[in-house]
Amino acid sequence: MVQVKKAEVRDAILEAAFSLFEEKSYAGTSIAEIGRAAGVAPSGIYIYFKSKLDLFYAVYEPWLKDRLIALEHDVEQVSGHRAKVRRIIEAIWLDIPNECNFFANNLIQAVSTASPVDGYSGELLDWCEGRVAGMLKTSLPPGRRSRTDHAQMAHIIFMAFDGFAVRSYLGVRARKMRTAIDTMTDLILGNDTAPKLVPVPGSGGTD
Repeated sequence: MVQVKKAEVRDAILEAAFSLFEEKSYAGTSIAEIGRAAGVAPSGIYIYFKSKLDLFYAVYEPWLKDRLIALEHDVEQVSGHRAKVRRIIEAIWLDIPNECNFFANNLIQAVSTASPVDGYSGELLDWCEGRVAGMLKTSLPPGRRSRTDHAQMAHIIFMAFDGFAVRSYLGVRARKMRTAIDTMTDLILGNDTAPKLVPVPGSGGTD
């Protein structure tokens, strides 16, 4: 018998999944738990989503996209090229990883435990990098825009995003964040005359 998909059932699954991933993490949440919270049999979830990874991306993608769209509006209100670039990096490396009980760390758990049959797609990463590349291009001084590979810079920022999401979740090396953000800002701006960064006291340890 062909199963008929219902929007309200799908929405209930998504709501339950987001709540449980936020509270217990991706690794700590089972499909059975999501089904119970949504009032759906575990087997019924697979009518709507191919895998747990597919379900995770269905809640994670709009969450992350909303934050980058909000960041675009935020950056538009910031004055000064350096302040704009720094705000982009600060949001991606520090603010977003700390939001919603470190929700971004779920991505690391999901991808690192996925198998080839789970259907991983790089489409979200491509979208995010494209959006950030656009933000960087409009934030840089006119003379710097033509000499910067915005796509590569956005790629580097998002590769580092994964590591900083783990850092936030574990609560380590927090005192090194300001220096890391300032250094990346200066690299993107090509600012050879930037003030020398002073190491944060105690940043040489493993905190």
